Amino acid sequence: MLNLAIAQINTTVGDLKGNLEKIKEFTREAERYAHLVVFPELALSGYSPEDLLLRVHFVKDCMEALQDLARFTEDVSTVLVVGSPYYDGDLYNSAVVLFRGRIAGVYHKSRLPNYSVFDEKRYFRQGSGPLLIEVNGYRIGLSICEDIWYPDGVERISALSGAELIVNINASPYHTGKPSFREGFVRARAEDNICYVAYVNLVGGNDELVFDGRSKVVDPLGNIIARAKAFEEDLLIVPLDLDRVRRRRLLDLRWREASTSVEPERPVISVQLPRKEAVEPRIEPSPTGEEEIYTALVLGTRDYVRKNRFEKVVLGLSGGIDSSLTACIGVDALGRENVLGVFMPSRFTSRESFEDARTLARNLGIELHTVPIDGVYTAYIKEFVPVYGEMEFDTADENIQARIRANMLFYISNKFGYMVLSTSNKSESATGYTTVYGDMAGGFAPLKDVYKTWIYKLARYRNSVEPVIPERVFKKAPSAELRPGQTDQDTLPPYEVLDAILELYIEEGLSPEEIVERGFDRGTVVKVVSMIRKAEYKRKQAPVGVKITPRAFGKDWRMPVVNRYTG
Repeated sequence: MLNLAIAQINTTVGDLKGNLEKIKEFTREAERYAHLVVFPELALSGYSPEDLLLRVHFVKDCMEALQDLARFTEDVSTVLVVGSPYYDGDLYNSAVVLFRGRIAGVYHKSRLPNYSVFDEKRYFRQGSGPLLIEVNGYRIGLSICEDIWYPDGVERISALSGAELIVNINASPYHTGKPSFREGFVRARAEDNICYVAYVNLVGGNDELVFDGRSKVVDPLGNIIARAKAFEEDLLIVPLDLDRVRRRRLLDLRWREASTSVEPERPVISVQLPRKEAVEPRIEPSPTGEEEIYTALVLGTRDYVRKNRFEKVVLGLSGGIDSSLTACIGVDALGRENVLGVFMPSRFTSRESFEDARTLARNLGIELHTVPIDGVYTAYIKEFVPVYGEMEFDTADENIQARIRANMLFYISNKFGYMVLSTSNKSESATGYTTVYGDMAGGFAPLKDVYKTWIYKLARYRNSVEPVIPERVFKKAPSAELRPGQTDQDTLPPYEVLDAILELYIEEGLSPEEIVERGFDRGTVVKVVSMIRKAEYKRKQAPVGVKITPRAFGKDWRMPVVNRYTG
């Protein structure tokens, strides 16, 4: 029996000292039980360091931190595997094996993703072969993240070389549908190779990415026998009966024939460790649907604020659904004492909006300040009269109200050290139905990647936990309240139609003609796509926000601002 410890940790990019101490802390906790302790991809540096990796002194500091960790293992009776940048004539994304005071072996990632949010070929050289270790007579193969996507990759060679366990370390960011996708190929590799597979994932938020953890171990039949917590740090201890692999392979003629076709790799180390205390494995529940997305938004917001050394946040509370949900996320991420709501009425603000904002603040237990903007708005307009004369009210007068509100929030931010939370959502930023330097401005945008229709679903989910958002907020027509009687649908199609078109165009990459063929009105599709293209300059100036869809506006979306293509 071999005891495996999966250390699912939340790291901070560039915090080499803090990450190193966390790795040591989890190792000390696991040592009593584990023969092997495994940490996620690039755990030492945090994921992803991006262009820090192009700075020689950062790479040097990573290597020195590895040596520090190696010295730490002198008195540790377990083998460590930790993800780290590794320099050896060039830079690699590596899994480093440490034991008894030394670096015993290094595996270099062989499949470097270069799509979506990934740019690994910009930073790393591709690895060229597998690496095996042997613990108490059992062979263990190592791989990193995308390596495991390929049935004929290093896992196959490691298994055919005798590995009964494949350990795959990851920094796999979350988006909807990703957990089930991962589970499918992990099961496939275990079944194909008649071995156990340990999938070790990072947890926590970094910039727009959030990592959901859910590390798991799959047996040779493709069954999940252990799973760590979702969206939380966890230390998962799993006893593995690796003789089970040997028994199954002896009965499989195809395996015998396949293994004779490969020149077997030899383990870089072979160690014998004493018997460890047995621990019952556990399978933690895995949230789905609205609960999963909401939890991702909370974690991403918490880590962005905290890792940037802010304690408190401020946001404009309008009495609408977007600001209501943002306030809930802020409270659940940071605590009610660390969230300030500011209601900023104008001459166009309804009494109902004030009542709904006040009720929400009372229900959440957050402080609410009321700061009217009419005086400032009037002063703005008066200053232009000598220059332009009396002018007719139009969009410019609407937008200046949003900009006044943003200025007030940033004044509070500068004065008291709060981070401003933007309440803008994906439907708005996609179509440009948002004011640059106004309601889209902020230090962080929790709802940046959330379509409007999903905001209502998430708000309903949050109210099912605790009914804090007033029912009227769900029922009234969405409005920016920047002119009399205004509603969003004066400018936009109904959100159910708009979001369906946006998903087809953004997530699935369909052309306008293909969307029309799906049954949508041609005029509506042309209008929406035109709005998307025209709003690109705004999106380039938007704050960071949590990625929860397969294609978010951020690292996923790299459209030129100057662009006359109409498709």
